[in-house]
Amino acid sequence: MFPMTPIFSLRPKFRLCVGLLALGGAVLLGGCSLIPAPKPDSTRYFVLSGPDAPAVADRGPDVPVVVMAAIDLPGYLRTTRNLVVRAAGNEVTFVEGVRWGEPLEAGLVRVLRETLVGEGRVGRILQPPLAAAVASARPVDVRIQVLACEGRARLEGGWVASFSARYEVVHPATAGGPGGTVVTGVFVASERPWNGRDHGELARLLSEAAADFGRELGGRLAATP
Repeated sequence: MFPMTPIFSLRPKFRLCVGLLALGGAVLLGGCSLIPAPKPDSTRYFVLSGPDAPAVADRGPDVPVVVMAAIDLPGYLRTTRNLVVRAAGNEVTFVEGVRWGEPLEAGLVRVLRETLVGEGRVGRILQPPLAAAVASARPVDVRIQVLACEGRARLEGGWVASFSARYEVVHPATAGGPGGTVVTGVFVASERPWNGRDHGELARLLSEAAADFGRELGGRLAATP
């Protein structure tokens, strides 16, 4: 005769197996609820925009071709796409969930092009490597170092859009004349009040400041070297 296993000794094991199977089934059936649903991306993107293009007058033969050799940004603007707000002092904040929709230098070049070409100050604005194609056209070289392009807290309270840049305009040498003339300057945009919260408004105000910068550059380009 074979030894008989007592029935009562099987019941606890049976109940354990049934419990584990039921738990496994519940995990499989309800697995979707254990993984949190992905959150929608709430990031907002902004771009700089140029002025409304006015009717352009006929450009004379003296309207220059401009080579935008470089736009240099400070490190804290170059290494991020986030809009930046500067508190009083040296503290900067990279605004979470609010970003430029393109590299900031690309937006600045576009605003300058729309301002200068749209107002008839220049014929074309080119950047390397396309600039090499107009070497025989004696273009004017423009180099720009952006100093600020951000929101800023004022010491006396309130917020403003802050834009400033240093520039260098190199006029080509005249035929048979001396070497090219270099004109330098620093542009500081007038303070435009900002409420400190509406980042779309901040992008608009910085766009206006960049267009004003383009107009100052246009005046220096038009000046006889």
